[in-house]
Amino acid sequence: MIFFKKTPYLIITFLAILLLSGMYSIVRAQQQKAQQSQQESFKRPEPKKPLKPTIPTINRYQEDKVFLEHADSLFRPPHDMEERQIVKGKVEFRQGGMYMYCDSAYYYPELNSMDAFGHVVMKQGDTLFVYSDKLYYDGTLRHAILVNGPSQREVIMKNRKVTLTTDSLDYDMIQDLGWYTQGGKLEDEENTLTSVYGQYSPSTKVADFRNNVVLVNKSDGFRLSTEELTYNTETSIADINTRTLIEGKNDTIITTQGWYNTKTDNATLTARSVILHRDSAGNVITLEGDSLIYDKLAHISEAFMFKAPGKRPRPMVLTDTARKMELVGGFGRYNDLLQEALATNYPMLIEYSRPDTLFLRADTILTFQRTEKIWPDSLNHNWDLFTRQRLGAYKSLEDMTDVMEPFLTLMPASLVAVGQAPKLLGFEGVTFTSSSRHQSKEENDYNDDIVSEEELLSGESASIEPSGEAETEVRENIDDSTVQIEEIYDHEEVIMQEEPDSLELIRRKAIADSLERLRPKIDRLGRDSVFMVEANYHAAKAIGKARFFKSDLQGIADTILYHQYDSMLYLQRKPVVWSEERQIFGDTIKVHLIDSVADWAHLPAGGMVIEHIDEDFYNQLAGSEILALLRDSSLDRLIVNGNVEAIFLPMENDSTYNKLVQAESSYLTVEMDGNNMQKLKMWPEVEGTVRPLFLVKKNEEKYLRGFKWLEMLRPRRKWYGEHVTWEDELGDVPDELEEYFK
Repeated sequence: MIFFKKTPYLIITFLAILLLSGMYSIVRAQQQKAQQSQQESFKRPEPKKPLKPTIPTINRYQEDKVFLEHADSLFRPPHDMEERQIVKGKVEFRQGGMYMYCDSAYYYPELNSMDAFGHVVMKQGDTLFVYSDKLYYDGTLRHAILVNGPSQREVIMKNRKVTLTTDSLDYDMIQDLGWYTQGGKLEDEENTLTSVYGQYSPSTKVADFRNNVVLVNKSDGFRLSTEELTYNTETSIADINTRTLIEGKNDTIITTQGWYNTKTDNATLTARSVILHRDSAGNVITLEGDSLIYDKLAHISEAFMFKAPGKRPRPMVLTDTARKMELVGGFGRYNDLLQEALATNYPMLIEYSRPDTLFLRADTILTFQRTEKIWPDSLNHNWDLFTRQRLGAYKSLEDMTDVMEPFLTLMPASLVAVGQAPKLLGFEGVTFTSSSRHQSKEENDYNDDIVSEEELLSGESASIEPSGEAETEVRENIDDSTVQIEEIYDHEEVIMQEEPDSLELIRRKAIADSLERLRPKIDRLGRDSVFMVEANYHAAKAIGKARFFKSDLQGIADTILYHQYDSMLYLQRKPVVWSEERQIFGDTIKVHLIDSVADWAHLPAGGMVIEHIDEDFYNQLAGSEILALLRDSSLDRLIVNGNVEAIFLPMENDSTYNKLVQAESSYLTVEMDGNNMQKLKMWPEVEGTVRPLFLVKKNEEKYLRGFKWLEMLRPRRKWYGEHVTWEDELGDVPDELEEYFK
């Protein structure tokens, strides 16, 4: 009721307010119209001189200021305590020559810094680019912190062909240095490097890495692992300063100091280092030295020894684990492709495949591989003389199987029958035999390549011709076509005299040569040389005042050569060999070894054998050719051919010596029983004298012409703790040895 009573008054009040508002609007509009008309009536006076644009006084290219170059929008919050501008859109900042781009940023002009977000790019010239999701930049310190995020999953720095990748990167523009502390990767054309900590300078191209550093080469895949590494991206050289392992496909390097050129695969290692080479068979050859030079492309490694004052020198060491051999010296070189080694500067070779270690010294020592053709195991049977004679009578494998049926399964399935190779190749009209008058020297060598131990000991001829009946049967079955090759050659000689340029001659000669090359090379076992295979054998050569030592055998020579292929030891130029109380010397000495034990020794150009008996008495034997057969490293039999001269003291029944025998003949054999002479035979004629010892007074009566007892030159060995050395320490040559080889 009260509301309805007051309604007239409310309506009147509302109408009054509307009226007053309308009147105010009319008055305001009239005032604005009056002001506008007044402004339009004002006329600017004409300038007294031409107007020119003015450039702001601030230098926008000063190096210590960060400038906002562009943004789509800019907003400054009114209540911030410090000046801060919020910019968005295509934002661009610049300080000096460094440009920075982002999607949005907080810009602090007074603090000379900014925080950028989204698709951040830092660009300097056309060589340096940095990409991230966030950038916190201090323009006064010129220091940037870049972090990954949604728009850029990794922080990436690119400098030409070098790329650094990490999750967070600090970049100092003053030092031109970027670094990471939580793991990262640097990659160039040659290598990829990873580490926990890493830093890189685009201006110097030098990168330093620490903690779990791994370098992987892109071309050959070798892997370098270490804890500290300095790497130059321009030269691709890694500077090594701590223990480092470099692993390749066939080589491994262990070192603590040096340089490795990852582009050329050359290394210079200046601390005690080791290189391990693996050959195709998986054998490991190790080269160790105080300093190493490694050239992978040339397959050459060199090792050096340094002599530090007051310290025992540590020589370079080359170890062949497969052959159980060590080569030490002041300098060493190894070719892993050819498997050749060289050592100089007091070198020593140690061969320890057997309990009795062999030591070899010289001015220079070489070891190398020698390739020979051998029979495979399926054909390499060491049959006795009778069996070989019987096999030599067979014409083909079919003939052999007729009488050797139980052994048929032992024949290789791929073996071509003797004389059947041409038939398999389509030359059925010609049969080949090893009796052709055109047989080469090489073929004859194959026919004479086997001599039994019985033949060697007996001195009998090693002829293995077929027996009478078998030979007759074989020759009766030879077809007339056997002589076709000879006829071709005979006809060739006639044509050569009449028509030297005949095409028919050239054709016939080509056919004959082809057939001759197909001729099987047959040895006494009926084996065709086409089935021989290649095998590598070890060889060693000691040059210059060479000397070797074994517990049962010692020797010296100017040059010593060892071949594993035939187990031969060759001593050349003034050689001397000692065994117990015996000494052998001559112009050349050949020693055959079986399992590193001497089997026989041969002096083809003559020499002298001397045995010390007592005081100044010696058994002596000289001749034009000497063959000594050994058993268990002791002399078993001695054979001398031509110009035999002998002086010896026969032992009496009571084991005493009371006479001296001097004799001369053409041939001599001696059979030994341990250290005692069992039998001595000289023929066909013997001249000499027998005298009691008390009548032998003059030295010339006790010695043969050319007698020399060279015990002072005999190599000896001493032990110094764990070190095996010679009496001539570090290989120093005794004066007596120098004088002997002068």
